[in-house]
Amino acid sequence: MLDFPIRDNKLGVPDTIRLSEPYPISRTCPTGMVTDKSGKRLFVVSKGDSTLFEINTQTRAITKRVALPGMGYSCLLSADEKKLYISLWTSGTIAVYDIADGVLGATIETGQHPNELLLNKKGTRLFVANANDNTVSVIETKSGKTTETIGTTLYPTRLAGSTTNGLALSQTRKRYISPMPIITISRYSMCRPMAIARVWDLSR
Repeated sequence: MLDFPIRDNKLGVPDTIRLSEPYPISRTCPTGMVTDKSGKRLFVVSKGDSTLFEINTQTRAITKRVALPGMGYSCLLSADEKKLYISLWTSGTIAVYDIADGVLGATIETGQHPNELLLNKKGTRLFVANANDNTVSVIETKSGKTTETIGTTLYPTRLAGSTTNGLALSQTRKRYISPMPIITISRYSMCRPMAIARVWDLSR
């Protein structure tokens, strides 16, 4: 991984954070990362070796390695930064990592190939994009249970395979969902006449 300093709003010369030996000695392949609010701790998930890395950003040292029960894809901190949600691409689940104890808790079932993760503003609902079945799982974070599954095919007759892989939540509480094979930027298509992002009103 490359660690770029920022000076005068410009990227400086990067330093390196080494997670493992290079391929093919190691199969480490970082796919998702997030820092805590202090910026002193970095969490990285790897798909090749199904590993979670905790890194001290000041020393660039790996402080913890945790084996994941599936191929890691993305990760997201809870609002209180006590938990780390990790999407596991190969197992159709979300792993919940207890940061204080440094252990994995129970997993939460989602659709197939979960990838992008998104929390609502209050941190009470976790949205998970499921690439292989064109759905979004809605998880209640307090109970750790999936309360709703939203279909995201562009048309009712469209078969699975549009590969839901992007989520965003606007200030008006509408969610934007991006199917991968069709390039999207926001709510509307840049190339008319086909609108290519679907929008759900979450005000209910």
